[in-house]
Amino acid sequence: MPTIRLSLKQPALLFLLLLCSASMLFYWTRLPHTNPDGTNDPSLIKARTLTDLYPRWYGARELLIHHRDPYSADVTREIQLAYEGREQRFNYPLYVILFLAPTVGMQFHSAQIVFWWLLAAVTGVSLALWLSVIPIHLSLLARITLFAMVFSSVPVLQGLNLLQFGVLVAGLLSGAVVAVVAGHLFLAGMLLALATIKPPLALLAISWFAVWVSGDWRRRRPLLWGFAATLAVLILASECLVPGWILRYPGVLNVYTKHSDATPLVGVFLPYSLRWPAAVGGLLATALFCWRVRRQPASSPHFILAFAFVSTLTVLIIPTALSPYNHLLLLPAVPLILHHWTEFWSRGSLSRVVVSLLAGMAILPWLLAPLMTVGLLGPMRPWLLNVRLAPLYVSLLLPFAVLGILMLLAKEFPSITATNMAPVSSVSRTANK
Repeated sequence: MPTIRLSLKQPALLFLLLLCSASMLFYWTRLPHTNPDGTNDPSLIKARTLTDLYPRWYGARELLIHHRDPYSADVTREIQLAYEGREQRFNYPLYVILFLAPTVGMQFHSAQIVFWWLLAAVTGVSLALWLSVIPIHLSLLARITLFAMVFSSVPVLQGLNLLQFGVLVAGLLSGAVVAVVAGHLFLAGMLLALATIKPPLALLAISWFAVWVSGDWRRRRPLLWGFAATLAVLILASECLVPGWILRYPGVLNVYTKHSDATPLVGVFLPYSLRWPAAVGGLLATALFCWRVRRQPASSPHFILAFAFVSTLTVLIIPTALSPYNHLLLLPAVPLILHHWTEFWSRGSLSRVVVSLLAGMAILPWLLAPLMTVGLLGPMRPWLLNVRLAPLYVSLLLPFAVLGILMLLAKEFPSITATNMAPVSSVSRTANK
């Protein structure tokens, strides 16, 4: 089955996108640490020296080296002192130490370097895996451009700068999807269990996998066994280290949520009275779509589309940080949209206009980056102080743009068959065994 060839071959367009990517990187490196009023806003601007890794690393070190409870008041107080009194604590499930154990004997600066390279590798491998599952013919220059656009995106830049575990969770979820497509269901369940280190980000994706398993229980149940067995081992092993942590963890998470003022992204753009109706409506619509396609094989486009929907919905309605780094969950939508781009373009003028507007909304941060770069090369003028965060703020529109394009794609899903989007042959053969 030949793959669909994109029209994204014009060298001028690709070089323009590469220029925008380079401008975004320069903009990010020159982005000031403070707002014009002198206050620090680490949730939207650049990471402080300790990054988001420190509370998790410090808690793991205290547990593994000094045998102290990372959820204890004493450890929490020490973490907050390091952050100059700002609310921070070890608020992840205890088994997150599995990822941190190799670094607890290092100096924190060295641990940061190791973790940065880990997250960067996870991002690159995730994109490469998605490009192997969703066939898109790209020239070498187009492939380089795509990777440059992803690595210069605000979600990736901020996730790496903050050393956010959400980047790792996005990679684990992507790995689970690719494992399912390849027919390795038990491995997919294991990866899903590991993704629960950030339960809010993994919740809807795990729910979709559970619905999909119910569509063919006899063949797909190894995924559930892999998930249950791995999660049980993680919980029981960590329970041996800190008895009773699993009973105290909901309270820890609740306290942290109150102090962090977690808000769903839809709450930023909708009045309070419409937030919950919009969230519930989106959840029901996505659940209905997932239920309709639950019997489809992993090699079908419906499986990937359903996962893209739940990932986008997670970013939009799950109460968590508003920062763009969670938008890395949208990564599977990128090759999916590119794959069907020529179909969108051939449906008529209205389709072209709508898709162009949504795509323009999605890439607006990159388009603004050259303008910001020109401004940052000179003295800090008053107008630049007011608009310097524009690429970060407009990046919050990305999930809405992706959702709009996915809705257009889902509208046509009865006519989409496995013949117009099939995984690469080697993966497909394994998945159909």
